[in-house]
Amino acid sequence: MSSAASSLTRGQRTLLLVVALLAMPFLVAFALYWIEWRPAKLANHGQLIEPPQPLPESGLLHADGRPLPTEELRRKWTLIVVNRGECGEACQRDLQQIRQVQVALNKEMMRLRRVLLGDSPSTLRADTGLPTIRAAYPDLLLAAPVEGDGGQPLRALLDGQAYRFYVVDPLGNVMLRYPADAEMVGMLKDLERLLKYSWVG
Repeated sequence: MSSAASSLTRGQRTLLLVVALLAMPFLVAFALYWIEWRPAKLANHGQLIEPPQPLPESGLLHADGRPLPTEELRRKWTLIVVNRGECGEACQRDLQQIRQVQVALNKEMMRLRRVLLGDSPSTLRADTGLPTIRAAYPDLLLAAPVEGDGGQPLRALLDGQAYRFYVVDPLGNVMLRYPADAEMVGMLKDLERLLKYSWVG
């Protein structure tokens, strides 16, 4: 009788141990959530925009002044470089670097579009280096916000004073941004991860 009771106790202990081991991850997760703990370093290298901000439906122009509907920026991932004034040495270096980032994506490179966003179409047209840029990067899209209040929502969203590079998803949402001194290796890793797990674009 005592042997049966002892055996039952050992079985209960084993069962309790198994239940405790299974429940442990949930208890730890709940505790971390309760104290609002966040990891010190996130997986992405750029700053995640939460929630992602949709590009305005209008207010964007090609360099020649033709309207550029936001719809044309969908269906692909888009990497935007925001530039103030003429595209000088630093700007052209950035264009070369983001081109290298795109090429480094290998078979996924066609899923990414690159855009140089200037102050205004007139500023882009006045840029003395524009013919050189067009020749060096024929697949680069040149664009700018419309002048005046119509382009203000886009300027407010893509604040080039604080950030220089922006990643837009295929649905037209701005989701990542990088400062002017961003490491291109980190940007490449972010894009590789996004393209790997994305079902769109």
